[in-house]
Amino acid sequence: MRTSSPSRWRAKATVLFAVATIGGGGALIALTGTVSSASTVTPKTAHSTATVTLQFWNAYNDVTETPVMNGVVIPSFEAANPGIKVKDDTLPYAGLLQKFIAASAAGDPPDLMRSDIAWVPQLASEGTLLETSAQPWFKAVAAAADPGPLSTNYWNGGYYGLPDDTNTQVFFYNKADFAAANLKPPTTWNEMIADAKILTIPSKGQHGLGVDSTDIWNVGPYVWTDGGNFTNAKLTQATGFMNGGATRNAVSTLVSLYKEGVIGSDFVGGSGAISGETGFPKGEYAMYLDGPWATTTYKDAGFTGYGTSVIPAGPGGSVSVVGGEDLVIAKGGKNLADTIKFVEFLQSPYAQLAMASAGDMAAYKTDNNAEGNLNPALRIFAQQLLTAKARPVTAGYGELDTDFSNQLALMLAGKVSVTQGLNTAAQEANKALAQAS
Repeated sequence: MRTSSPSRWRAKATVLFAVATIGGGGALIALTGTVSSASTVTPKTAHSTATVTLQFWNAYNDVTETPVMNGVVIPSFEAANPGIKVKDDTLPYAGLLQKFIAASAAGDPPDLMRSDIAWVPQLASEGTLLETSAQPWFKAVAAAADPGPLSTNYWNGGYYGLPDDTNTQVFFYNKADFAAANLKPPTTWNEMIADAKILTIPSKGQHGLGVDSTDIWNVGPYVWTDGGNFTNAKLTQATGFMNGGATRNAVSTLVSLYKEGVIGSDFVGGSGAISGETGFPKGEYAMYLDGPWATTTYKDAGFTGYGTSVIPAGPGGSVSVVGGEDLVIAKGGKNLADTIKFVEFLQSPYAQLAMASAGDMAAYKTDNNAEGNLNPALRIFAQQLLTAKARPVTAGYGELDTDFSNQLALMLAGKVSVTQGLNTAAQEANKALAQAS
């Protein structure tokens, strides 16, 4: 079950194929707009001082991501930039945020960190990050980036990071279940709800729909697609949005579907609950939403009887959720110019596609076609990212998400009504937003 930002795609690396493809002659576009052959990466430029070592903190997966970063990306950067070395410090995810905060307070932060997207507004509010939108190269980056991943770096009128990698959820459906019911895959929200009811067959232990938790990562796409929201655009108020009419309608639908047995045990979790990703290939869920890691899971398991599409459109459109990581540069860093060179390289098609081979979806529109050629299963996720939405980008997100999730759990347990639960969640979320402003 995934209840937070799904940072890593659990794919097996296909490094040799990816590097061969990249080295075969793609284009490398730097932040400054210069272009060079991907096989030569960037022009070598002599460093004017003694060797500089950049400290790069991250929480890469040491099975899929670290080998590509250390074996392909960093060596290529160092070869193109004599005099600059990169120390890749892969640290435990659980302590990375607090370690960065403590190091910044002590005046000794790393030059660069790969940050969970949910951390950026908190770090920006504490004054630890370079404002990237104040840099001369930012405009070109913003134009190339997918809008959802870019938005995760916004705080208080500026941007304080840059998209590194991304992911989202799309609609999965079981082809055999739809064929047996003589149904076509839904294209609208109302069709999806109707089909979920038809495809709920208790005698087979089959639920029409799987929803993998009560948090905003899992519930947000349903709320947004049905026209609801969690806060106002300025991220200052939840009242009128989290408990607004459209959100209430979406949540009421999900609660009703759960109580009718249409949504399975994944929604409430706990002992014995079966996640969508586990139950879907076994015929326990006919439809659910999941990310690109699921395609690898099914490939490894030999399950091919499914289809994917963008989320069936509702009053709010077809809206999924943005996941992934951002690159944040420490404010007042000792090696700022050289750090920016490395960031520039990490955002180039060469590095983005190399890391895509390790499971990190590129966060830039300019790489979507090449990424899709590398792994065709990613094309639908790239399409969905064009209308995906970031969870509330605020330092108070953690509390806001907990407030909503806890109240939804009470609604599903029948302990509070939908109206009562959303009113309470909105009031508590207001406090989190006020403290974060």
